Amino acid sequence: MPYSTVTPETVFRVRPTSPAASAFSFGEPAPRLSEQEQYKRLIDAEAAKQGLALAHLADRIGVARPRLHKIVRKNVMLRDDLRDRLFEALEIDCVRAKFCVAFLHDHIAYDDPEVFLICEAMKGFYCEIITRRRGEIQVSLRPPIIHEALGRAYDMLLSHQERVMEHERTLQA
Repeated sequence: MPYSTVTPETVFRVRPTSPAASAFSFGEPAPRLSEQEQYKRLIDAEAAKQGLALAHLADRIGVARPRLHKIVRKNVMLRDDLRDRLFEALEIDCVRAKFCVAFLHDHIAYDDPEVFLICEAMKGFYCEIITRRRGEIQVSLRPPIIHEALGRAYDMLLSHQERVMEHERTLQA
């Protein structure tokens, strides 16, 4: 059975990022980074991956260069609205980032293909939770529209089938 080893424990097990990091697993565990720090590291890593200096990123989102540098690289607090603007500017998927940081406590897992697949599957559910937390009431119009469209398509198919059968009868007569 090829998938017998795939369990929640094996899928979400924290993997060492390097052989050097695995050496620390035998001693005391490394202190866990705060969510703030992990978001900052994710933002810094994505900016570096895109070859975008923090100064250019600051210009892009309209924040003072020294302020953004202090926020991302120092101990200044990263506010949620600024974090979201940075995510948007760097095209970071906020659902995947929050999943990695809040649940897995590992900002490096952001690029993991398994995490990508899980987050894509959870995205609709997560967005619904966020809108409910904001107090927004959204009525899903999709099911009624889909049912109406299916009903009309079914009616059209039946009427087309009746016309085809009528034409066959007239041709045979």
